[in-house]
Amino acid sequence: MTLYALILFSHIFSAFFLFGGLALEWLCLNYLRRSSDRLRTDPWIPWIHLARTAPRFYGPALGVVLFSGGYLASKRGGNQGWILVSMVTLLLVGLIGAVVTGPRVRGIWKIAKEPAGRTSTPLQNSLNDPVLLTSVRLRSALVFGVLFLMVSKVDLRPSLVAIGCAAVLGLVIAIPAWRRAAVHGAKASS
Repeated sequence: MTLYALILFSHIFSAFFLFGGLALEWLCLNYLRRSSDRLRTDPWIPWIHLARTAPRFYGPALGVVLFSGGYLASKRGGNQGWILVSMVTLLLVGLIGAVVTGPRVRGIWKIAKEPAGRTSTPLQNSLNDPVLLTSVRLRSALVFGVLFLMVSKVDLRPSLVAIGCAAVLGLVIAIPAWRRAAVHGAKASS
């Protein structure tokens, strides 16, 4: 097995972990949001623990994807538009996860550890934070956009259009989270 083949294998293997981690985070947060009215009666702590654990899958996987992708790009000639757009997009995915999603999930975990009587409303408010699900959905769509670029290997302009479309798709599929937050806010204020 050559070094190139080994790095290509690690690149693809890490991409699976990246997708798996994002899917796990999405699944857990959706479950918690749907169950937020009955969290004190359902066994939900494992779900929030899984949501906290997901970055342990996709964080290192994202690093391996970036480093192995950098090596593979250097062997292909890194002057191709899709490579630059993919690398920047993956860095953006990591940044959004670290700055937006991570602190919110840690906040949910802290609230969840408090006694049941004091946490009901803050926990529901945190779980209904539309920015949280928007972050997960946007990052997932962007990663699928990068996958599209890896397959299509298009120039810079079409790569930017493809990632722009992926970002718009991620934001559009997050609209229900914003609507649900508005409904939850209306219920809470009345």
